[in-house]
Amino acid sequence: MLTPQDIRDRNFKRRMRGYDVDEVEEFLQDICDDYEKLYKENLTARERIGMLSDAVKQYKSMEDTLQNALSVAQRSGEDVKKNAYGKAENIIKDAENQAAEIINHAAGDVARVTYQYEQMKRSVEVFRAKVVSLLNAQLDIIKDYSEIQIDEETIQEAKAVYEKNLRSAEDKQSEQDTDEIPLVEKNEAGEYVAREK
Repeated sequence: MLTPQDIRDRNFKRRMRGYDVDEVEEFLQDICDDYEKLYKENLTARERIGMLSDAVKQYKSMEDTLQNALSVAQRSGEDVKKNAYGKAENIIKDAENQAAEIINHAAGDVARVTYQYEQMKRSVEVFRAKVVSLLNAQLDIIKDYSEIQIDEETIQEAKAVYEKNLRSAEDKQSEQDTDEIPLVEKNEAGEYVAREK
């Protein structure tokens, strides 16, 4: 690329009837100044372009890094989501299993308590029947005892009548000598036997 110094150092051959040397040199000087200005601006622009290019590369690298990080985060998020769903499903399954086990135990307890209740109910019925039977037997004994009491009273009454008749007979014997009435007495066994004279 042509530099401003190249323009300054450029020499031209002189010929007859050529351009005015002073005008040409002045014009070349103007061109050189403008070119130098443009040249410097070009260098500055190139430097800025290089810096911007580096910045773009850096930003591109950062973008790639962020993109990778985002991708990793997305994958991690999906993994976390899957793990969370898996754990949630496991927790739900465990809860369902525990609930089923509790229900089974409760059903077993209900069945066992129901069976025990029925057994106790039958035992109470048997006990009640035994008590009723025992009470009926006691009532029968009481009835028999009442009848025995009545029989004993009857015996006592009969005994009183007999003794009354006996005394009456003895009185009559003492008054009459025709017929002897045998005297009786009660022995140790409680039996009535003829009294010895």
